Amino acid sequence: MTDDHHALRPGASIAGYNILRVLGAGGFGITYEAESPFTGKRVAIKEFFPRGIVSRESDARVVFASRDAEVVAWALKRFESSTLDQCGLRHPHIVDVIHYVKDNDTGYMIMEYVEGQTLEDWLRAREYLPTPEELEPVLAPVLSALEYLHARNMIHRDIAPDNIMIGSDGVPKIIDFGAIKLIGQETQLRSEARSFMVMKQHYSPPEQTEDGGELDHRADIYSIGAVLYRAFGGLPPASAEERVQRRAFGRPDPYAPLAENAPHVPAAFAGEIDRALSFKAEERHAAVAELREALHWPETASQPPPTFLIPRDEETEPASRRRVLPWLVPLVGMVAIVAGGAIWSGFLALPKSETEIVKAPEPPKLDDAKEIPPVGGVKPKQETKQETKQDAPAQEAVDGYMVVVASHKTEQETQAALARLKEQLPALFAEQDVEVVGVDLGDSGAFYRAMIGPLVKPDADALCDEFKRNNVACLVRMDN
Repeated sequence: MTDDHHALRPGASIAGYNILRVLGAGGFGITYEAESPFTGKRVAIKEFFPRGIVSRESDARVVFASRDAEVVAWALKRFESSTLDQCGLRHPHIVDVIHYVKDNDTGYMIMEYVEGQTLEDWLRAREYLPTPEELEPVLAPVLSALEYLHARNMIHRDIAPDNIMIGSDGVPKIIDFGAIKLIGQETQLRSEARSFMVMKQHYSPPEQTEDGGELDHRADIYSIGAVLYRAFGGLPPASAEERVQRRAFGRPDPYAPLAENAPHVPAAFAGEIDRALSFKAEERHAAVAELREALHWPETASQPPPTFLIPRDEETEPASRRRVLPWLVPLVGMVAIVAGGAIWSGFLALPKSETEIVKAPEPPKLDDAKEIPPVGGVKPKQETKQETKQDAPAQEAVDGYMVVVASHKTEQETQAALARLKEQLPALFAEQDVEVVGVDLGDSGAFYRAMIGPLVKPDADALCDEFKRNNVACLVRMDN
């Protein structure tokens, strides 16, 4: 993480642990990786540090103005009591909270350190969107952890892809518990001068945007639904703030059903995720168990291997390829308008870094998409083909389909992936017409896709099935 001038310096000591680096920071806390100089044991330490109302002196002590003393003291007490509550939690998919320490005129939560990557990092490193079968071993355990919390009358309040850690052993764990989120909401009610409410944009439910809004376990159901949406669709759903504002002005809800962004997910499965993201809490699943059963996920998920290569039998659709390339993002079923009236369709992605204050781009509208002209003023290959098609019989145009096998942020990435596929599966590319098509999405960026065809529908389906049998994700799209 980049240098944070508010954070403790490397080498500072808390409870006998030496600070190594900053792991993350939010509106109400800073999390560090630390190590015992005697045992070598590593821990994660969260420091209570509400930005905007406290600062740090040269000796590391936390200081604040006298006018904020009551609010800070009350919030710090809540942080302490919540930490002590979390010390009593024992679940294989919840990070262990070990101890609470008072130092530097603030408080520190000492937790188990989980080495691995966040779910957000895992999703960004993938070349293709995950299938439900691939994601089940990663997120079904998180549902189990939420059931455990809800059974103890606790709610997490801050479920998001960057709060789910996938350990180096493949075991997923929730690493942050919403204690700070609770402090943020309740502190706002006690301060006349400032607003300290904190939300996780795109992942907090609409009721969490309200001052003093009542939250229950259905807030977590909304948040885990948003995590599922981001995983399968490549982008998070519309933010709760925007949904609230649109509805307040009598405008349509900006929420786009998952099926529009994730055509590879079964319609019924996508519909259950849409239900979890219902604007009204009473329209969501009544309990996490109900959501899990609706998704047909087991109560206890199998542990994935560190490489996340999920075994499949012959009757199961194979997973997408998992080559690690930078910022490779799958398509989300976008349609680009092509010269001559032809419409090319494919996927969209490229999620931007998610923070509590930065809004990720929404899927662009149809009219915002246009083809990217190639460098040097040469006409795109697909335009030349379209001119040829105008002289072809009508039936051939109607039956024209394309097989989409790759999508990346840049044309170079797409060409590189295509070259590797051709080298690995030469027979599937024999005598096939392949081209890379670029789509300009305006403010949302751009993406490039590899297209094979045009083909008649049976041939396109057969070719796509062959790719899938070789663990290459693909979709069939009509070329007119």
